[in-house]
Amino acid sequence: MPRYRAFLIDLDDTLYDRAPVFRAWLDDLAAGQLGRTLDDAERAEVEELDRRGHRSRHELAADLAARFGLRFDPVAFPHDLAARLTDEPEARAAIAALARTCRVAIVTNGGGAQRAKLARIGVADLVHATFVSQEVGHAKPAREIFELALRWTECAPGDVVFAGDHPTTDLAPASALGMATAWRVRGAWPADLAPPTHRFHDVAELLDLR
Repeated sequence: MPRYRAFLIDLDDTLYDRAPVFRAWLDDLAAGQLGRTLDDAERAEVEELDRRGHRSRHELAADLAARFGLRFDPVAFPHDLAARLTDEPEARAAIAALARTCRVAIVTNGGGAQRAKLARIGVADLVHATFVSQEVGHAKPAREIFELALRWTECAPGDVVFAGDHPTTDLAPASALGMATAWRVRGAWPADLAPPTHRFHDVAELLDLR
């Protein structure tokens, strides 16, 4: 008997590492507008402002303009990141293997760029469904997007695992609905939250949860 019958999986910083993609975008932006790339301290400051994508890109745009004189289009920003993604063989192989025996869906915040990202990393045609916040009208951590994805699985919550990188945006809401959780380890787990059911450092480890 399978351990779990369905996997709901976040995209950014779960199926691929967003940090090097963001840095490549930032280096190109700075080189084009300042004639140089940012130094390590400046880059670290920008990454702190970005919060690994868990912050309004409009706020990020205002901060970069004020602090560094760097300007970018917040609307185009997700598409610019998507264009820098490349194939993720490990993620593709893991998702393909999961999808052979379990129901697998992506649950992600964002808009059309998220589908472009899935295509770029090679998993768009492997998952059985994709729930994008702007398409369904609810964004994580709102309960509704988790309920929608859970209903799609046609499984009891205890037979579903939600895999993601963000404790409060991805995993706490899934846990509140009774789903098991798998944390893609990024930084430290918050002390005020109950620990995740599982932890993983690369996507292939999800195969151990089948």
